[in-house]
Amino acid sequence: MSIASPIISAFRPLVLTFTALLLLAGCEDNGAGSKPSTASAVATKLTVTVLGDEGPITAAKIEAKDASGKVVASAEVRDTPKASLTIPGGTAYPLIVIAYPEATPNEPLKAAVTDSQAAEQDISPVTTIVVDTALNLGGLTEANLAKAAGAAIAQRKRSGGGSGGGATTQSFKGDPTKQYGGWH
Repeated sequence: MSIASPIISAFRPLVLTFTALLLLAGCEDNGAGSKPSTASAVATKLTVTVLGDEGPITAAKIEAKDASGKVVASAEVRDTPKASLTIPGGTAYPLIVIAYPEATPNEPLKAAVTDSQAAEQDISPVTTIVVDTALNLGGLTEANLAKAAGAAIAQRKRSGGGSGGGATTQSFKGDPTKQYGGWH
């Protein structure tokens, strides 16, 4: 087994995710590089998992903010990195889910949820880079999220970081064709 194998394994989900994002960036464009906000007619459940650079975070406050910035759901993680949020029917997407770790409340972690069909969302340093970069590019549009995912991959490679939970693929659950970067 070569030294490169663990590194390749750690970044494989990022590369696959970035490829899926590039394909999605060209889909369903309204001319401005973004899809209109969507909303689910019924309440939906979203399970979040909070991950730091050193692994799971088991004490944090969680907020989900809708496309207008209004807090639509909140929860806490205690003794487990997972929490369940109920997103009310009629909530405008995309959502930003924010975790405020008890140990570092002034260093929140963020993730974008672009569709009400997402049932799981990891929140990690990588997803935070994606959200912050997309917002700096002008908002949580498909094009901005695709660019931001590429920037997150590059930044994590330069810093030697993994996928938010060490050298695992834990931060990249789900179907990347339904949610940006598999960050759901």
